[in-house]
Amino acid sequence: MIIAITLYSCAALMATGGAWLLREAAWPAQAPRVAIAVWQALATSVLLSVTLGSVALSVRLHLDSRDIAQLFHICVQNLRTAYATPGDAATTTIALVVLVLVSARAAWGVSTALRRAARDRRRQLQILDLVARRDPELDVLVLDHPTAAAFCLPGRNQNIVVTASALAVLTRAEVHAVLAHEKAHLRGRHHLLLAVSQGLVRAFSGVPVFVWGDQQVRRLVELVADDQACRHHRKSDIANAILQLAHSSAPAAALALGAEAVALRLHRLTGRRRQLRRTTHSILCALVAATLIAPVVLAAFPAFLLAGMDYCGLT
Repeated sequence: MIIAITLYSCAALMATGGAWLLREAAWPAQAPRVAIAVWQALATSVLLSVTLGSVALSVRLHLDSRDIAQLFHICVQNLRTAYATPGDAATTTIALVVLVLVSARAAWGVSTALRRAARDRRRQLQILDLVARRDPELDVLVLDHPTAAAFCLPGRNQNIVVTASALAVLTRAEVHAVLAHEKAHLRGRHHLLLAVSQGLVRAFSGVPVFVWGDQQVRRLVELVADDQACRHHRKSDIANAILQLAHSSAPAAALALGAEAVALRLHRLTGRRRQLRRTTHSILCALVAATLIAPVVLAAFPAFLLAGMDYCGLT
Protein backbone atom coordinates (compact mmCIF):
# COMPACT_ATOMS: atom_id res chain seq x y z
CA MET A 1 0.00 0.00 0.00
CA ILE A 2 2.79 2.42 0.92
CA ILE A 3 4.53 1.82 -2.41
CA ALA A 4 1.32 2.45 -4.34
CA ILE A 5 0.56 5.66 -2.45
CA THR A 6 4.13 6.87 -3.01
CA LEU A 7 3.91 6.19 -6.75
CA TYR A 8 0.52 7.89 -7.07
CA SER A 9 1.83 10.88 -5.13
CA CYS A 10 4.90 11.12 -7.35
CA ALA A 11 2.67 10.99 -10.43
CA ALA A 12 0.47 13.80 -9.11
CA LEU A 13 3.49 15.91 -8.14
CA MET A 14 5.25 15.50 -11.49
CA ALA A 15 2.04 16.03 -13.48
CA THR A 16 1.37 19.37 -11.78
CA GLY A 17 4.26 20.95 -9.89
CA GLY A 18 7.02 19.41 -11.98
CA ALA A 19 5.32 20.38 -15.21
CA TRP A 20 4.75 23.94 -13.95
CA LEU A 21 8.40 24.37 -12.95
CA LEU A 22 9.57 23.12 -16.34
CA ARG A 23 7.11 25.34 -18.20
CA GLU A 24 8.27 28.44 -16.30
CA ALA A 25 12.00 27.69 -16.58
CA ALA A 26 14.18 29.84 -18.85
CA TRP A 27 16.82 27.24 -19.73
CA PRO A 28 14.75 25.25 -22.31
CA ALA A 29 15.33 28.01 -24.87
CA GLN A 30 19.08 27.47 -24.46
CA ALA A 31 18.90 23.67 -24.85
CA PRO A 32 15.68 22.78 -26.69
CA ARG A 33 16.75 19.18 -27.41
CA VAL A 34 17.32 18.49 -23.74
CA ALA A 35 14.08 20.26 -22.86
CA ILE A 36 12.12 18.00 -25.23
CA ALA A 37 13.74 14.97 -23.59
CA VAL A 38 12.79 16.24 -20.13
CA TRP A 39 9.15 16.81 -21.17
CA GLN A 40 9.01 13.32 -22.66
CA ALA A 41 10.61 11.79 -19.57
CA LEU A 42 8.20 13.64 -17.30
CA ALA A 43 5.15 12.44 -19.24
CA THR A 44 6.46 8.86 -19.40
CA SER A 45 7.27 8.87 -15.70
CA VAL A 46 3.76 10.02 -14.82
CA LEU A 47 2.25 7.17 -16.83
CA LEU A 48 4.72 4.66 -15.36
CA SER A 49 4.03 5.82 -11.82
CA VAL A 50 0.27 5.44 -12.21
CA THR A 51 0.46 2.03 -13.89
CA LEU A 52 3.10 0.61 -11.54
CA GLY A 53 1.24 2.06 -8.56
CA SER A 54 -1.87 0.21 -9.70
CA VAL A 55 0.13 -3.00 -10.11
CA ALA A 56 1.62 -2.63 -6.61
CA LEU A 57 -1.84 -1.99 -5.18
CA SER A 58 -3.48 -4.97 -6.84
CA VAL A 59 -0.89 -7.73 -7.03
CA ARG A 60 -0.89 -10.61 -4.59
CA LEU A 61 1.68 -13.36 -4.51
CA HIS A 62 0.58 -16.87 -3.67
CA LEU A 63 2.31 -20.18 -3.06
CA ASP A 64 0.93 -22.40 -5.80
CA SER A 65 2.92 -25.51 -5.00
CA ARG A 66 4.01 -27.33 -1.84
CA ASP A 67 7.16 -28.41 -3.66
CA ILE A 68 8.65 -24.93 -3.51
CA ALA A 69 11.72 -25.03 -1.35
CA GLN A 70 11.12 -23.93 2.21
CA LEU A 71 14.08 -21.64 1.76
CA PHE A 72 11.94 -19.33 -0.34
CA HIS A 73 8.82 -19.58 1.75
CA ILE A 74 9.66 -16.70 4.07
CA CYS A 75 10.81 -14.58 1.12
CA VAL A 76 7.51 -15.03 -0.72
CA GLN A 77 5.52 -14.33 2.41
CA ASN A 78 7.44 -11.11 2.98
CA LEU A 79 6.91 -10.02 -0.62
CA ARG A 80 3.25 -10.82 -0.23
CA THR A 81 3.07 -8.70 2.92
CA ALA A 82 4.96 -5.86 1.29
CA TYR A 83 2.69 -5.63 -1.75
CA ALA A 84 -0.67 -6.87 -0.51
CA THR A 85 -3.49 -4.43 0.25
CA PRO A 86 -5.12 -4.61 3.65
CA GLY A 87 -8.01 -6.77 2.84
CA ASP A 88 -10.84 -6.05 0.61
CA ALA A 89 -11.26 -6.95 -2.99
CA ALA A 90 -12.66 -3.52 -3.87
CA THR A 91 -9.23 -1.91 -3.62
CA THR A 92 -7.70 -4.50 -5.90
CA THR A 93 -10.55 -4.17 -8.39
CA ILE A 94 -10.24 -0.38 -8.50
CA ALA A 95 -6.48 -0.63 -8.95
CA LEU A 96 -6.87 -3.04 -11.86
CA VAL A 97 -9.50 -0.81 -13.48
CA VAL A 98 -7.16 2.21 -13.19
CA LEU A 99 -4.31 0.16 -14.66
CA VAL A 100 -6.35 -0.97 -17.66
CA LEU A 101 -7.98 2.42 -18.26
CA VAL A 102 -4.76 4.44 -18.12
CA SER A 103 -2.84 2.00 -20.32
CA ALA A 104 -5.65 1.64 -22.86
CA ARG A 105 -6.38 5.37 -22.90
CA ALA A 106 -2.73 6.27 -23.55
CA ALA A 107 -2.43 3.67 -26.31
CA TRP A 108 -5.69 4.83 -27.89
CA GLY A 109 -4.73 8.51 -27.82
CA VAL A 110 -1.27 8.07 -29.35
CA SER A 111 -2.38 5.54 -31.99
CA THR A 112 -5.33 7.74 -32.97
CA ALA A 113 -3.08 10.79 -33.33
CA LEU A 114 -0.60 8.84 -35.46
CA ARG A 115 -3.34 7.46 -37.72
CA ARG A 116 -5.01 10.85 -38.11
CA ALA A 117 -1.71 12.56 -38.95
CA ALA A 118 -0.93 9.91 -41.58
CA ARG A 119 -4.40 10.25 -43.08
CA ASP A 120 -4.14 14.05 -43.23
CA ARG A 121 -0.73 13.79 -44.91
CA ARG A 122 -2.09 11.44 -47.57
CA ARG A 123 -4.97 13.82 -48.23
CA GLN A 124 -2.66 16.83 -48.51
CA LEU A 125 -0.35 14.97 -50.87
CA GLN A 126 -3.27 14.02 -53.10
CA ILE A 127 -4.25 17.67 -53.34
CA LEU A 128 -0.66 18.79 -53.96
CA ASP A 129 -0.28 16.26 -56.75
CA LEU A 130 -3.05 18.13 -58.55
CA VAL A 131 -2.20 21.76 -57.85
CA ALA A 132 1.56 21.96 -57.10
CA ARG A 133 4.56 21.71 -59.38
CA ARG A 134 8.02 20.45 -58.54
CA ASP A 135 11.00 22.77 -58.75
CA PRO A 136 13.88 20.51 -59.84
CA GLU A 137 16.56 22.98 -58.72
CA LEU A 138 15.29 23.36 -55.15
CA ASP A 139 13.66 19.91 -55.05
CA VAL A 140 10.48 21.33 -53.52
CA LEU A 141 6.83 21.49 -54.43
CA VAL A 142 5.79 25.01 -55.45
CA LEU A 143 2.21 25.99 -54.75
CA ASP A 144 0.61 29.04 -56.35
CA HIS A 145 -0.87 30.87 -53.39
CA PRO A 146 -1.04 34.56 -52.37
CA THR A 147 0.30 33.84 -48.86
CA ALA A 148 4.02 33.46 -48.33
CA ALA A 149 4.41 30.10 -46.61
CA ALA A 150 6.70 27.10 -46.31
CA PHE A 151 6.05 23.76 -44.68
CA CYS A 152 7.04 20.12 -44.86
CA LEU A 153 4.92 17.00 -45.12
CA PRO A 154 6.63 14.07 -43.37
CA GLY A 155 6.22 10.56 -44.63
CA ARG A 156 7.77 8.31 -47.22
CA ASN A 157 8.47 11.08 -49.75
CA GLN A 158 9.27 13.82 -47.21
CA ASN A 159 8.04 16.71 -49.31
CA ILE A 160 8.76 20.37 -48.66
CA VAL A 161 6.17 22.81 -49.96
CA VAL A 162 6.90 26.49 -50.68
CA THR A 163 4.37 28.93 -52.07
CA ALA A 164 5.18 31.04 -55.12
CA SER A 165 4.63 34.13 -52.96
CA ALA A 166 7.33 32.98 -50.55
CA LEU A 167 9.80 32.50 -53.40
CA ALA A 168 8.96 36.01 -54.59
CA VAL A 169 9.57 37.77 -51.26
CA LEU A 170 12.56 35.74 -49.98
CA THR A 171 16.11 36.11 -51.21
CA ARG A 172 17.92 33.03 -52.47
CA ALA A 173 19.88 32.75 -49.23
CA GLU A 174 16.68 33.03 -47.19
CA VAL A 175 14.98 30.35 -49.30
CA HIS A 176 17.83 27.93 -48.63
CA ALA A 177 17.70 28.78 -44.92
CA VAL A 178 13.99 27.97 -44.90
CA LEU A 179 14.64 24.67 -46.65
CA ALA A 180 17.35 23.80 -44.13
CA HIS A 181 14.86 24.46 -41.33
CA GLU A 182 12.25 22.21 -42.90
CA LYS A 183 14.78 19.46 -43.61
CA ALA A 184 15.76 19.57 -39.95
CA HIS A 185 12.13 18.85 -39.06
CA LEU A 186 12.11 15.87 -41.39
CA ARG A 187 15.46 14.45 -40.23
CA GLY A 188 14.46 14.83 -36.59
CA ARG A 189 11.09 13.13 -37.20
CA HIS A 190 9.48 15.94 -35.25
CA HIS A 191 6.06 14.90 -36.55
CA LEU A 192 6.30 11.77 -34.40
CA LEU A 193 7.12 13.81 -31.29
CA LEU A 194 4.13 16.04 -31.96
CA ALA A 195 1.83 13.11 -32.67
CA VAL A 196 2.72 11.49 -29.34
CA SER A 197 2.21 14.73 -27.40
CA GLN A 198 -1.09 15.38 -29.21
CA GLY A 199 -2.20 11.82 -28.50
CA LEU A 200 -1.52 12.17 -24.78
CA VAL A 201 -3.48 15.43 -24.70
CA ARG A 202 -6.35 13.67 -26.47
CA ALA A 203 -6.24 10.87 -23.92
CA PHE A 204 -5.75 13.01 -20.80
CA SER A 205 -6.94 16.48 -21.71
CA GLY A 206 -7.12 17.77 -18.14
CA VAL A 207 -3.63 16.77 -16.98
CA PRO A 208 -1.18 19.72 -16.99
CA VAL A 209 1.96 17.74 -17.87
CA PHE A 210 0.39 16.54 -21.13
CA VAL A 211 -1.32 19.82 -22.06
CA TRP A 212 1.69 22.00 -21.30
CA GLY A 213 4.05 19.40 -22.71
CA ASP A 214 2.28 19.48 -26.06
CA GLN A 215 2.43 23.29 -26.15
CA GLN A 216 6.11 23.38 -25.21
CA VAL A 217 7.22 20.60 -27.56
CA ARG A 218 5.55 22.44 -30.45
CA ARG A 219 7.66 25.47 -29.65
CA LEU A 220 10.85 23.56 -28.90
CA VAL A 221 10.95 21.62 -32.17
CA GLU A 222 10.99 24.97 -33.98
CA LEU A 223 13.99 26.05 -31.92
CA VAL A 224 15.77 22.77 -32.67
CA ALA A 225 15.16 23.23 -36.39
CA ASP A 226 16.44 26.81 -36.19
CA ASP A 227 19.63 25.60 -34.51
CA GLN A 228 20.15 22.99 -37.22
CA ALA A 229 19.64 25.58 -39.95
CA CYS A 230 22.13 27.92 -38.27
CA ARG A 231 24.92 25.38 -38.81
CA HIS A 232 25.02 26.13 -42.53
CA HIS A 233 23.20 29.46 -42.91
CA ARG A 234 23.44 32.93 -41.44
CA LYS A 235 21.20 33.72 -38.52
CA SER A 236 20.12 36.94 -40.22
CA ASP A 237 18.78 34.99 -43.21
CA ILE A 238 16.74 32.71 -40.94
CA ALA A 239 15.44 35.67 -38.92
CA ASN A 240 14.41 37.56 -42.06
CA ALA A 241 12.64 34.47 -43.37
CA ILE A 242 10.76 34.11 -40.09
CA LEU A 243 9.57 37.72 -40.37
CA GLN A 244 8.41 37.21 -43.95
CA LEU A 245 6.56 33.98 -43.14
CA ALA A 246 5.33 34.88 -39.67
CA HIS A 247 1.69 35.16 -40.76
CA SER A 248 1.65 32.02 -42.88
CA SER A 249 -0.55 29.04 -42.18
CA ALA A 250 0.04 25.40 -43.00
CA PRO A 251 -2.15 22.29 -43.18
CA ALA A 252 -2.74 20.40 -39.95
CA ALA A 253 -0.55 17.52 -41.14
CA ALA A 254 2.40 19.79 -41.91
CA LEU A 255 5.31 21.16 -39.93
CA ALA A 256 5.56 24.85 -40.73
CA LEU A 257 8.16 27.56 -40.26
CA GLY A 258 5.49 30.12 -39.39
CA ALA A 259 3.91 31.54 -36.30
CA GLU A 260 4.99 29.31 -33.38
CA ALA A 261 6.86 31.42 -30.81
CA VAL A 262 8.04 33.96 -33.39
CA ALA A 263 9.24 36.48 -30.78
CA LEU A 264 11.34 33.90 -28.94
CA ARG A 265 12.86 32.58 -32.15
CA LEU A 266 13.79 36.06 -33.34
CA HIS A 267 15.30 36.88 -29.96
CA ARG A 268 17.47 33.75 -30.09
CA LEU A 269 18.62 34.52 -33.62
CA THR A 270 19.26 38.24 -33.27
CA GLY A 271 20.39 38.49 -29.64
CA ARG A 272 23.41 37.12 -27.86
CA ARG A 273 22.62 33.52 -27.11
CA ARG A 274 23.75 32.09 -23.79
CA GLN A 275 25.01 28.53 -24.00
CA LEU A 276 23.99 26.02 -21.38
CA ARG A 277 26.94 25.07 -19.20
CA ARG A 278 28.29 21.55 -19.66
CA THR A 279 27.70 20.80 -15.97
CA THR A 280 24.10 21.93 -16.21
CA HIS A 281 23.65 19.90 -19.39
CA SER A 282 24.98 16.78 -17.65
CA ILE A 283 22.73 17.33 -14.65
CA LEU A 284 19.69 17.65 -16.90
CA CYS A 285 20.58 14.46 -18.77
CA ALA A 286 20.93 12.68 -15.42
CA LEU A 287 17.55 14.09 -14.43
CA VAL A 288 15.97 12.58 -17.53
CA ALA A 289 17.38 9.16 -16.63
CA ALA A 290 16.38 9.48 -12.98
CA THR A 291 12.85 10.54 -13.89
CA LEU A 292 12.40 7.42 -16.02
CA ILE A 293 14.05 5.00 -13.58
CA ALA A 294 12.53 6.30 -10.33
CA PRO A 295 9.03 4.72 -10.73
CA VAL A 296 10.53 1.32 -11.53
CA VAL A 297 12.88 1.48 -8.55
CA LEU A 298 10.06 2.53 -6.22
CA ALA A 299 7.79 -0.24 -7.45
CA ALA A 300 10.50 -2.88 -7.06
CA PHE A 301 11.92 -1.54 -3.80
CA PRO A 302 10.30 -4.15 -1.50
CA ALA A 303 11.63 -6.95 -3.68
CA PHE A 304 15.15 -5.46 -3.69
CA LEU A 305 15.01 -4.93 0.06
CA LEU A 306 13.84 -8.43 0.89
CA ALA A 307 16.20 -10.06 -1.59
CA GLY A 308 19.11 -8.62 0.35
CA MET A 309 18.00 -10.03 3.69
CA ASP A 310 19.73 -13.14 4.97
CA TYR A 311 16.50 -14.91 5.85
CA CYS A 312 15.12 -14.43 2.36
CA GLY A 313 17.44 -17.07 0.98
CA LEU A 314 18.44 -15.10 -2.09
CA THR A 315 21.88 -14.05 -0.87
